[in-house]
Amino acid sequence: SWAGDGVGVAIVDSGLEPSKDLEASRIVAFYDFTQGGRSVRPYDDYGHGTHVAGLIGGTGQLSGDRYEGPASKARFIVYKVLDRTGAGYTSDVIAAIEHAVRNRAKLGIDVLNLSLGHPIYEPAATDPLVQAVEAAVAAGITVVVSAGNYGAHPDTGLPGYGGITSPGNAPSAITVGALDTKETVTRLD
Repeated sequence: SWAGDGVGVAIVDSGLEPSKDLEASRIVAFYDFTQGGRSVRPYDDYGHGTHVAGLIGGTGQLSGDRYEGPASKARFIVYKVLDRTGAGYTSDVIAAIEHAVRNRAKLGIDVLNLSLGHPIYEPAATDPLVQAVEAAVAAGITVVVSAGNYGAHPDTGLPGYGGITSPGNAPSAITVGALDTKETVTRLD
């Protein structure tokens, strides 16, 4: 359905805190890779994963049905890879992606979301994180990643060309970003 009924979305982030918008009954599984990949009760001690899950599939109940995510009936499979400060290890992200690929059918994973990343240190062809994303896509999972938060230089405000982070440079991923056109045609502003 247009509301994501029957769709399994894996969130690789800081966790997910159940609420009226994100009911615990919609969380199929929760694995904490900050603690070795153990299956634990859902939680989010940083908040970013809950924010991302709300954007994807919040019901809108907490806002009086004003803000509903496009997949408000989707199921969630959560991989906590970021700690209470929002930091994490690339190796944990890769392990979470590999777990999602191995357990795709069992957990019903259709989409994998990675709203995280790190600076690009090597070509996509040899980047282990990009290769994990490519393997997930090859396994039939739609992978959506963030472009990163480096669109403009934080001090000068000048455009930050080449500011996309890994795995946003994965050839088979859907990389999502935002822009402010400032209601002009020119790119100079």
